Amino acid sequence: MVFRIGAAEVADRITEVLRSMLAAWVSEQERPVHRMLSVPQLVASLDPLRDWVVKHAQAEEWHDRLLEQCLKALEQIDIPPERVFAGVCPTGGCGVELWPIIGEDVTVCPRCQAQVDVRARRREGLRRIEAFEAPLSRVVDTLRAAGEQITYEQARKWTSRRDGHDRVMLNAVGHDQRGTKLYRLGDVRAVLTRTTRRKARSLRA
Repeated sequence: MVFRIGAAEVADRITEVLRSMLAAWVSEQERPVHRMLSVPQLVASLDPLRDWVVKHAQAEEWHDRLLEQCLKALEQIDIPPERVFAGVCPTGGCGVELWPIIGEDVTVCPRCQAQVDVRARRREGLRRIEAFEAPLSRVVDTLRAAGEQITYEQARKWTSRRDGHDRVMLNAVGHDQRGTKLYRLGDVRAVLTRTTRRKARSLRA
């Protein structure tokens, strides 16, 4: 699934369901468990427990909740590439999902005509996924989809360029199974913010 701000919401909901399933098993078995597992880790932990899950009293509820989020994930995939999810309309009782065009700073609810600050929504969404780790090109694509002005070439230069303290501006946080370097979205965005502010100060000088 293409990584989007809206997709982060779906991932959070799926994680909640999987954690509740594992927590129920842990409670019944009275065994300790690390609660901050990722979705793949949760799935791997639950895989040997499939028979237990199917026979559990909450099995139907878990199934319905996961199915709902899977359908929402499919909606994310079908979103036109030029649009990005900005949450629901803040007007009480409206609840319309907002899908502004990438780059729009303000959007208008098609139902109640309320104006919504897309920039603020975007900043909040990016804060929620700061820990997202991926190859640099995918991190850049995610930031661009959220409306940030950044190019892959620009980010690539940061991986070798040094700051005023002779430190590399952007460091990898690890490697994937293929040996490709992984970068944290929050780190890339932090360098982008510092660079943008520095350029703005130089222009004012």
